Amino acid sequence: MTIPSSPTTYLLAPLAGYTDLPFRMACRRFGLVYAHTPLIDAGALVYGNRDNPLILARGPEEPWLATQVLGSQPENLRKAGAMLNVMDFDVIDFNMGCPMKKVVNRAAGAALLNNPELALACVQVLRDVVTKPLTVKMRILDVDDPGPTVAFCQRLHACGVDGIAIHGRIATKIYSGPVAAKIIKAVRDSLPASFPITANGGIFSYDDAERLRLASGCDRLMIARGAIGNPWLFRDLLAGTPSTPIDHAEICEVMHEHISGMVALYGETGAMILGRKTVLSYLCGRGYRRALRAQASTIATKADFDALFAAVEKEGPIGLPGEAVTQD
Repeated sequence: MTIPSSPTTYLLAPLAGYTDLPFRMACRRFGLVYAHTPLIDAGALVYGNRDNPLILARGPEEPWLATQVLGSQPENLRKAGAMLNVMDFDVIDFNMGCPMKKVVNRAAGAALLNNPELALACVQVLRDVVTKPLTVKMRILDVDDPGPTVAFCQRLHACGVDGIAIHGRIATKIYSGPVAAKIIKAVRDSLPASFPITANGGIFSYDDAERLRLASGCDRLMIARGAIGNPWLFRDLLAGTPSTPIDHAEICEVMHEHISGMVALYGETGAMILGRKTVLSYLCGRGYRRALRAQASTIATKADFDALFAAVEKEGPIGLPGEAVTQD
């Protein structure tokens, strides 16, 4: 397909458990250029976790790929940064935005925003060893007062980072509530126009993206949960068009290709376990029967997937898009 040009740059966020190679390839099919691997823990990288190669796998034809490192121990980050620096990535990103309990309980992710001196020390050790562009993904610090977020971002800029992505919610809200675009705009206005600021949060459609672009003043937008089960979102974003119902045959084709890519990467057993939520994400909200969607949670073998896929392909949606979700 011909990918239209767009004045806005769209980036796929790093999503643990999702934005692996098969997920990215599904999105790239519809125009995605700028993508991140799932986040990787600095300690896991340093100590050789067996899943590292799967998390960091890059396809031979991927045009641009960043990886995101997570951690709060400067020495581990120093070692991990040096390791990632010699790998095939275009950018190294540092996570200061993950709000999940298992992360913040280790003083990592968004928890670093409560300890700015440690956060900046972590950024500095990465800046010392990473010769590639180094960026930071973070959350706002206050929903009403832009001052704390602006001041912290100015300190990040002084550390020599090459860009900042800002999720417009405080960490305790996780993914709920409105996105405080005005706080992101205050950061955008406080730093040089040439310094990249990326706005993140709440983009599930082209209209969502336009609202955030205009309110934040950012021409770089990051897509996260909106791409799960919906790689077509990038087609809409790049074409500048509202979302339209996806043809049943195309849903089946893309889902099958996605799961096949997972089998190639993880092997049958791993792919089927990880693929349950992937299959469900393609079926939810598109009019497929609840009974079919329920089968996705029990897939254990490729034969199980093939049987479900055959049933989905034959039956197709029986309701209007969105009906199956609202009935649950």
